[in-house]
Amino acid sequence: MGLFFTPAYAGQMEGPLVDAVSYYNQAVDAASQGSDQMAMDFLDKALSLQPDFYLAQITKAGLLSKNGNNSEAMQLLEDVNKTHPDNKYYLATMTSVFINTGQFEKAITSADAALLKDPTLIEVWILKGTAHGALGEFEEEIIASEQALKIDPENINAISNLNYAREMITVKQNKTHQGGVETTPISVFFVLTGVLVSFLLFRLRD
Repeated sequence: MGLFFTPAYAGQMEGPLVDAVSYYNQAVDAASQGSDQMAMDFLDKALSLQPDFYLAQITKAGLLSKNGNNSEAMQLLEDVNKTHPDNKYYLATMTSVFINTGQFEKAITSADAALLKDPTLIEVWILKGTAHGALGEFEEEIIASEQALKIDPENINAISNLNYAREMITVKQNKTHQGGVETTPISVFFVLTGVLVSFLLFRLRD
């Protein structure tokens, strides 16, 4: 699984940007291997050379949110918003942060904006479905999950969301659920933070 930006060629660049790309690629490798702290160190080095390196900012924000540092993630994304407000990967990351902070309506709005830019963003369909499920909007969660499964029929997160939404609709119809409708299972939230981070990680071509 993975979505890729238009590759940049370090060989066409000069000066600090070459080193920033190199550090960024090392950060991607580290994060892909589960070494978040090492990845953060490399991202910080890249950003020290190129503070407006928005791809590094987005990836760092995703890692920060994954580890619960949503305020710092949002600050980084505010910087990206100043220069790339309509970037689909910025919008996707905002969707993830909104979900992690319980702002599900905003998550749906951000997801819709990202999907207008690129309807093939499977992770955004998954995130959109999760946000709908958290609001008890299970029919909408089913629609979003089915869109994700059109892109990847075996995606475990989309299947999980779809099955959950169908189960909750059945529960409501049978009037057997007590104490209100539950939100999407916590396990799905933990999985999805990892989903979006892996979705944002890509190597810039040397």
